[in-house]
Amino acid sequence: MNYRPPIYMQLRDSIIKKIEDGEYLPNEMIPSEREMAQLYDINRMTVKNAIEVLVRDGYLYRIQGKGTFVRGEKNKLLLGTAGSEANYGISARAKKVGMKASSKVIFHGFVQGYPTMSQRLRLDVADQIFALHRVRYGDEQPLAIEYTYIPGALFEDADLNDYAQVSLYDYMNNKNHLPVEFGQKLMVVGCPQREAGQLEIDPGTAVFCFEYTGRDRSGRIVEFTRTYIRTDKTNFRFSSYRSE
Repeated sequence: MNYRPPIYMQLRDSIIKKIEDGEYLPNEMIPSEREMAQLYDINRMTVKNAIEVLVRDGYLYRIQGKGTFVRGEKNKLLLGTAGSEANYGISARAKKVGMKASSKVIFHGFVQGYPTMSQRLRLDVADQIFALHRVRYGDEQPLAIEYTYIPGALFEDADLNDYAQVSLYDYMNNKNHLPVEFGQKLMVVGCPQREAGQLEIDPGTAVFCFEYTGRDRSGRIVEFTRTYIRTDKTNFRFSSYRSE
């Protein structure tokens, strides 16, 4: 007697094969339940059961109001320079792969007298700079430590916000100085001792170090950020194009 698994399990196996074969890519939205029901000529409840199993087993994740997506490698950020997501922040990237994103502010306040940072922001050394240092978490695991600096003259009340709860970019947008153009630099470095403690890794462990400078619509530099990101929690992707 030949055993045939239930139809929803056959559909589950078919979707897993499409993921493994690269037909469905990480963080890509799969067809809707209605579309799958039509494609496979089965009822939507069968599709729903298959999707629920795949979500439970970690192959897929749902975003309310948007759809169902292929989960990337579990508990890993997807970084890179591909497409419209190139400038996504850490929290947005964590949420995109199904992690619960959170932040811990380890310092925020106005500083001055830092020639290197003043130069990055095209400011005089005597000008005030607002500094925001945060540890970024995904599913309560440290992913990155982020050092952000913005011109104090443009953001005089920046110290009044709780940046564990409030988006820095929402605040900058409200001030009409949201960064919309970015220059980026990527390095792989040995993690300094101070950052290693926050990231819960050994000092000297290889980490990604991103530096980027943000300009607002007028072209003015409004942000400099340096971020150390754990390589064991990250996949890196980029796109290249052949010139004709």
